[in-house]
Amino acid sequence: MKQLTTIILLSLCVAVAVAVAAQERPQESKVEARILSLYHGLDPLPPRATLLCRLPPKAGQDGMPVIFSVQINATSVSASAFAVETSSGEIVTPLCATLRPAIEPLEQRTVLLIGPFSIEGSLPISVEVVEQLEDIDGNSLVGLRGEKVTALAAGPSLVFAERFTPSASGLAGECPEETKQAVLLTWEGGVTGPQGAVLAEAQRTAMSVLLEDGDQVHPLSLGDDDPDNHVIACIAETSPAVSVSVEAGFFHDPGDDANPETNIDVISKMVE
Repeated sequence: MKQLTTIILLSLCVAVAVAVAAQERPQESKVEARILSLYHGLDPLPPRATLLCRLPPKAGQDGMPVIFSVQINATSVSASAFAVETSSGEIVTPLCATLRPAIEPLEQRTVLLIGPFSIEGSLPISVEVVEQLEDIDGNSLVGLRGEKVTALAAGPSLVFAERFTPSASGLAGECPEETKQAVLLTWEGGVTGPQGAVLAEAQRTAMSVLLEDGDQVHPLSLGDDDPDNHVIACIAETSPAVSVSVEAGFFHDPGDDANPETNIDVISKMVE
């Protein structure tokens, strides 16, 4: 009887230890779906911008990138899914909504809205998802709302950063061979050098990366130099990137507005 009691007590202790360990073990948290940024990027857009939605050229439209914390299912994107409220109290359905041009495999989180969002001096003040829109896992994003619109005259800031191995799918050919890690940076709007110039040494050295070991370094190079809102910071060091900061005045949006001083923490997608 005494032996049976001992066995029962030992079993209970093991069960409690397992339960405690399970509670203490870090769990992989699911990314909360939310709108990260609303950027009143350009007014007016070039008429040909509506070609991104396979629509005829149309003048007098505004461009407003809406950035989500999750990647978006491209087949679920439609103009009617979005309602843009303006300062005059009007609710505007965009003429066009598209993931283009940020459609590469690791991008797909920026929906460009095109429409008349600033008629007669009014300004866009919020965006809400009002009809079906899904992330890449099929989760509904209906009801998400953003109420902080970056003003037309302001330059772009960093809103999201993820760290990958340079060999990750979607990064092939973007970084030099000596790259040890790559940070995909998402800006509020498309970025180039001044007056549409390609990203160059001035932009590379204006960017600093804080590493886990405390060192602060410049990227080895900048990749993904196309006109969307993503830039890849190719990093030669092995210590994980923790955050990225950029000096003011080096990255310009399509209206040639330069960035303010900006910084962002880095989310790791690498297995250490």
